[in-house]
Amino acid sequence: MKIKHWMTRNPVTVKPDTPIFEASKLMKEHHIRRLPVVDKGEVVGIVTYRKLMEASPSEATSLSIYELNYLIAKLQVKDVMEKDPVCVSPDDSVVDVVIMGHQKGIGAFPVVERGRLVGIVTETEIYHAFVEILGPSAENTIIALENIDLEQRIGALSRITSIIEGLGVPVMAAFSLPHRNSPGHRVHVRLKTKNADPVVAELQKNGYKVGF
Repeated sequence: MKIKHWMTRNPVTVKPDTPIFEASKLMKEHHIRRLPVVDKGEVVGIVTYRKLMEASPSEATSLSIYELNYLIAKLQVKDVMEKDPVCVSPDDSVVDVVIMGHQKGIGAFPVVERGRLVGIVTETEIYHAFVEILGPSAENTIIALENIDLEQRIGALSRITSIIEGLGVPVMAAFSLPHRNSPGHRVHVRLKTKNADPVVAELQKNGYKVGF
């Protein structure tokens, strides 16, 4: 799965000199919590709703309403944005972006192609992508195959899907996760069938350890 299939295209943006009250208004109008900051066509930052709230004076302040309005009017996006954000490509893998986000503690990535902003992907879009793959439905079943050697056996996944499709059962998705404390991978296969028993029986007949 690539980012371009899940990103929000042509996202709402702001400039570095956009007043923060305007940025906050845009977020509320479009029901979003992040805005890429673009200057002369280049992504130079990203501003979040949380940063805008942190920049706003506390209700406990002793400043007058006039002083508050003056301070807020002076604050611009460039004063609170995260500068030089990590950007991704439309052709990057969703899984790679998830891993990078986890490692760097990032919840949103501007998507840039040939130096131009073409989208934004957040944990919401990524969540939807994984639900699409993993989320069972009334017509689908997910099975798990244990201890599959993907590193040494070329074509291991192809063999599994060939066995399943040989029974006339469509394979909707397949992905693997390495075991933490032992060699091999656990392969998860999403099948377009309500009854996976014939598939499980055939895979077990071919030497696979299968579960749900």
